[in-house]
Amino acid sequence: MAVNTGLVSEKIFNLLKGKGYVVKSFNKDGELVTDPQEGTRFAVAEPNLLVRLDPNTREIALAVGETVEHDALRNSLKELANDFLLTFDFRIFNKTIKPKAEKIDISQSSEKDMADVMEGFGAMTGSSKTSYQGLDNVKIVVKHKKPVNEEIRGARSRNIHSVFIQRGDEKFKMAENNLAAARAMARHIQKGGEMFDSIGSNITEMAQEYRKLQEFVRYVKTANLVNESNEDIVNIALENISSIRNTFKKLAGTKTYASTVNEVEYRNSVEILEDDIDLESKFTETHFDDRVSNVVDSIKNAMARRKSFESRIQEAIANESFSGLKDLISENDSLDFTTPHARLGYQVGQMSIASKDAMLGNYLNGISKKLYGGNSLNQFEYSTVKSCLLSANQPRTKSSVAESAESRYEKFLEQFDIL
Repeated sequence: MAVNTGLVSEKIFNLLKGKGYVVKSFNKDGELVTDPQEGTRFAVAEPNLLVRLDPNTREIALAVGETVEHDALRNSLKELANDFLLTFDFRIFNKTIKPKAEKIDISQSSEKDMADVMEGFGAMTGSSKTSYQGLDNVKIVVKHKKPVNEEIRGARSRNIHSVFIQRGDEKFKMAENNLAAARAMARHIQKGGEMFDSIGSNITEMAQEYRKLQEFVRYVKTANLVNESNEDIVNIALENISSIRNTFKKLAGTKTYASTVNEVEYRNSVEILEDDIDLESKFTETHFDDRVSNVVDSIKNAMARRKSFESRIQEAIANESFSGLKDLISENDSLDFTTPHARLGYQVGQMSIASKDAMLGNYLNGISKKLYGGNSLNQFEYSTVKSCLLSANQPRTKSSVAESAESRYEKFLEQFDIL
C-alpha cells in the first residue's frame, strides 16, 4: 500500500508544532518549503532535532542531539509510524543536525539569487542591458533602464524598462513590468496556454490591478489620509495585493498551476457589487487624486469576492460532517501543547484534513498555520473556527447540547486575540 506522504508529513509537522517547536520544512532536495505536505524533513534548531520521512523505505526517523529530552516526542512519532504501517528509527548524535541537502541549497544560493529562481525556472542571466530566465521552451526577456551590476544581489530584477515572453520566434510584451506576473504567464504558456486567452488575460488584468492598488496604498499612507472611517478600505486593498502576489506565485509553480487556474476562474466569476463606493469622500481632503479613483473597481471587486468567499465557506461548514475528526482530535491526549494557540492550531489543522470540501480545507489549513505562528485571527476566521468546532463536536439535532458546547467553545476561543 502506497504511503500518503502529504498526510503523514502534515501530521509530523502538526505534532512538532504542537510541542511548541519552531519548525522548518524541507523537501527531498533540501529546499525550504512553506507547505508541510511537501516536506520530507522537518528541522528544529532549538532543541536540535530532525524528523525524516522516507516513503521509499516506508520509514519515519528521528535524530536528536545528546542533550535533547526526547521520550515524549519519540513515543508520539513511533505511534504515528505504526498508524501508517511505517517503521521507526531513532538516533542520538553529538553534533548539530541539519537536513541532508540543506548545505547544498545554501551553497547554491551564492551562485543564484533565490528571489529570482522558482521551481522549473533557471537563474536570471544575460548582458548588462538584457536579462533572460528560461522555462523549457519559454523564455522571459527583461530589458533594463540602467546597466546591470552583477555584484549587486537581485540586480536583474530591478530597473526594468520592459518585459517580454518569448516562445520560439514569437515574442509578447507584458503590459506591466511585474516579474511575478511574467513568471505566471510563462508557466501558463509552457502549459499550453496563450497570452490572450482567458487565463492569460486575467494574469494581465491582475498585474494592472496590483500596480494600481500599490500606488493607492502608498499614496494614502504617504499623504496621511488613513483614518478610522477608511481603514477597512485600505485593509481590503492590502489583502488584495497579497492575494494577487500569492496567485502569481502559485500559477508559476508546476505543482500548483492547475489548481490555481480554477481559483483564477472563480476569482473572476464573482458578481460585482452594484452599490457605489464613495472612495473619494473617504480619502480626499482638499484635492482629488486619480490614484484613489483608479482603484474603485478593484475595491468593489475585492469586496464582492470577500462576500462570495465567506458565503461559500459558511455553506461548506453547514454541509460538513468532519467525518473521522474524532479520531484525529483524540491524538491531543498524547500531545503537550505549550500555548493555547498551538493547541487550537493543531485542532484546526486536523479539521482541515478531515474536511471533504477542498476550499474549506485549504482555508482551515491557512488558519492553522496562522495560529501556529502566534498570529491573531480576524473576526471571520474566529467565527469560522468556532462554527467548525461546534459542527465537528456536537450533533446538530440536540439544541440543548449544542448550546452547552457553544458556551464551552466560546470560553475556549476567548483566549485568542482577534482583529
